[in-house]
Amino acid sequence: MSDIDCDVLIVGSGIGGLTAAIAARVAGLRPILVEKQHLVGGSSALSNGALWLPNNPLMIREKVHDSRDAALTYLGNFVADDDPGSSLARRGAFLDGVAPVVALLEAQGIPLQRCEGYSDYYDLLPGGNAAGRAIEVRLFDANLLGPWRRRLRPQSFRTPARASESAELSQMGASWEGKAKTVQVLMRALDARLRGKALLSAGAALQGRMLLAALNRGCDIRTNAGLEELAERNGRVTGAVVNFDGWKRRINAHYGVVVAAGGFSHNRGMRARWQDPLVDPQWSSANPGDTGEAITAMARVGAALGWMNEAWWVLNFPGGGKSGSHRIVPELHKPHIILVDQAGRRFVNEAAPPMEVGRACLERNRKVPALPAWAIFDSRHRRHYSFGSALPGRTPRAWLRESHLRRNATLEGLARQCGIDPGGLEGTVTRWNTMAMRGIDEDFGKGRSAYNRYYGDGGHVPNPCMGMIAKPPFYAAPLVPGDVGTCGGVLTDEHARVRRADGSAIEGLYATGNCTAPLAGPHCAGTGQSIGSSAVFGMIAIRHLVR
Repeated sequence: MSDIDCDVLIVGSGIGGLTAAIAARVAGLRPILVEKQHLVGGSSALSNGALWLPNNPLMIREKVHDSRDAALTYLGNFVADDDPGSSLARRGAFLDGVAPVVALLEAQGIPLQRCEGYSDYYDLLPGGNAAGRAIEVRLFDANLLGPWRRRLRPQSFRTPARASESAELSQMGASWEGKAKTVQVLMRALDARLRGKALLSAGAALQGRMLLAALNRGCDIRTNAGLEELAERNGRVTGAVVNFDGWKRRINAHYGVVVAAGGFSHNRGMRARWQDPLVDPQWSSANPGDTGEAITAMARVGAALGWMNEAWWVLNFPGGGKSGSHRIVPELHKPHIILVDQAGRRFVNEAAPPMEVGRACLERNRKVPALPAWAIFDSRHRRHYSFGSALPGRTPRAWLRESHLRRNATLEGLARQCGIDPGGLEGTVTRWNTMAMRGIDEDFGKGRSAYNRYYGDGGHVPNPCMGMIAKPPFYAAPLVPGDVGTCGGVLTDEHARVRRADGSAIEGLYATGNCTAPLAGPHCAGTGQSIGSSAVFGMIAIRHLVR
């Protein structure tokens, strides 16, 4: 087994790994980045591409009010000051790293812009920001990558639309603004096709630009190279054994190892050990490489773990033959729809952040069967809004034929089709309709926050998220708590160093991203939180190890 030498070994090619690789080259180091899969990009490439970065320079330039103190207060809503996975010092380091990471990306020629109006998920809490703290990249022509184009993980949808355009697109069947945005995106796609561009958006655009920047900096990126074990000497991590397509080689890292290798969504053994046994890994839409070997390798050298029971939950509609599974988020913010358990009762604000709604299903299921939970909506929702891959007014016949989606002329008949208590559902809908006429959800507050309303129907009054469920036929869709990745992992400090259970740092070992315990504990503070913090701590790790 011959050795390879480098200054820093980076494991994983998501946003954290590529940021670390670029930062290492800027610092004059010789990094090697290894990715166990053939494709580069990780789960970041499958995301909406947003980075949650409070008080960022783009907000300052556009005079959007924010501050470090406000952001620190906001993060404090979710975890205690002594939380082992998110200490006060770690939160502060994240916020202090926002401006430098934006400067790092912009220095590589990566064009950034704000996701205007994409509110914090909990904007009503102290320190929350309704204007939004997320940023994103502009669209990217993958042809610029040359031969590396085929080694970039493709995006999870074909529409060349940014995260900040998703709310308007979700209104395509309900408003002229939505129709205009749809036409704009379609013309964009047509123009790209005529010009021979391979236009990418969202997470694929972000990772395409990051990969191009890393290649332009001369980063050594090696695919089909999986971490086997970390190498130690006198309590310090000095490198790792890496499996290159069956050929194991040791990589010696002079300064240390940065692990940015994601979580364990597709590892049945780890999920069975740490998470709700009813969660099926097949419900996950995380990238196939989210299998947890890196977390296990770090634990073997003494890393402490935290929040292993959590994931970035999002409800999935496992509907429809070739169309596969669909994440359901904007659909639940719209009027004329509620979410119920098997007893026909609501149990959550349907327009709450995806992680909260998914966890609510799991918690409800401990009391009343709620796996699946049922989205109940009427013909107006189906006529005006998309549901999964089904455009407004167009319901795939296969969904109905194969019972992925249920339809009935009456609520009672619909309930019996789904095994829902008919009386419970009738009572819930009656109460919902009464509240919808007033526009006030007295039970769960749907439509109260800026985030609730972000995906609502702005033309629907008095509440853009509430509408009566009264016009037949009625529909029911089974939804299950999938995820876009697990969010528990090793504990790290403010320098991204991996920690032992006694709080001491493992010298030479750094980590970032979904293989680490999250910054806001069992919550997601805003769209792009995991990607934003992963990028920041990827940079912080490099800055610390070269000290």
